[in-house]
Amino acid sequence: MQTFLRCAKPLSLTLFLSIFSLSNTTVLSAQEAEEGTKLMATRANYQDNFGKSVAVSGNYSIIGAWTDDERGPEAGAAYIYFRADEKTDLWMLRERLLASDGEAFNNFGGKVAIEGDYAFVTAQGHDDFAGAVYVFNRQAGGADAWGEVQKIMAPDKSSGDYFGTSITVNNGRIAVGAYGEDDKGRSAGAVYTYELKDNQWKFEAKIHDEEGAANDRFGSSVALTGNTLVVGANRDNKAGSILIYERKEETWNQTLKIFSSDGKAKDRFGGSLALSDDYLAVGAEGVDGYMGAVYVFERNLGGENNWGELKKVQPLDADMDDRFGKTIAMSGAYLLVGSEGHEMGMGATYLFRKDKEGENNWGLANKMNAMDGSPRDLFGSSVAMSGEDIFIGAYQSDRKGGAYIFRAEDKSIFASKDD
Repeated sequence: MQTFLRCAKPLSLTLFLSIFSLSNTTVLSAQEAEEGTKLMATRANYQDNFGKSVAVSGNYSIIGAWTDDERGPEAGAAYIYFRADEKTDLWMLRERLLASDGEAFNNFGGKVAIEGDYAFVTAQGHDDFAGAVYVFNRQAGGADAWGEVQKIMAPDKSSGDYFGTSITVNNGRIAVGAYGEDDKGRSAGAVYTYELKDNQWKFEAKIHDEEGAANDRFGSSVALTGNTLVVGANRDNKAGSILIYERKEETWNQTLKIFSSDGKAKDRFGGSLALSDDYLAVGAEGVDGYMGAVYVFERNLGGENNWGELKKVQPLDADMDDRFGKTIAMSGAYLLVGSEGHEMGMGATYLFRKDKEGENNWGLANKMNAMDGSPRDLFGSSVAMSGEDIFIGAYQSDRKGGAYIFRAEDKSIFASKDD
């Protein structure tokens, strides 16, 4: 197979942006990034939604197209890309993935994840929306030939659970959200964890919010690093919450439940999560009439094992319905935030750096747009980051979908709005 690439021209437009918090205000400026490469599906059809999900790890990436129709209407597909030289952005298509038992409306490719030799593709519509996760291995079909090796479903699966709503992988362990699970009430939600043992991903634990209630949607997002698991419940108490779990002696223990400092109904706090070392970013796309916001927390801030809120970030050029924070990613000192509704749905993605203009300031370093963007493309509807490699999905680009590749670069002019 071969991939189709479209290269863009440099941008020269300068926009002045800022971040602000209720408790403090930092005003910065930034320059828009140059667009790198645009990936398009080899079999792109109208409304395949290529770019609905993206993930990257080292020299491999995966992109979901959850309404691809080869196995039936909205059965879904996913694409694996490989880069031979990490100094370039030449990503070549390695494999097109389909579920072995794919059927109409399974939405295979709704979420994706990748680590080492394993790639994961969720299909939350499978089996009357009970949901499933398909596991692919890089050597299963021969040298560097990705093949399906396992299908994971909840051990107590039930229709309408939406297992695969969210997924995260870290060091041989995955966590899968099922926000429709009903043990604590209709759509209270649950999270399932699995561990890699003897080349199989084996069920480890089922996790609930101890205070869970109907319509909390616990599991709407998940993030995992080492022995720390964070779960979003974006309808909890109508505003949304996140819950922190620590794994000790093979048991996940709930240690903390966090609401945003200024939470309101319909904020959707916890709708997206990103975790990097001792920093946690939480998206709340519903803030301020769906303008959206991201809250940054630090481990041990305010006490041992506490996660204290450091900052609330929003771009100065944000407007209602931008949905800033619906998608987020973190890598090292960088925070990446999608804003799919920006400029009539053309979309934008913002890059923040931890110590930009001050320790732990999380200042704006860059704003990225698609050179070929048009209204309703939804650029930023999915984002992923590994090292300095950035992948941004725009699943309505050309009404077929696309994904864009950038490098993390600080493009700001170091001038304030007041200058």
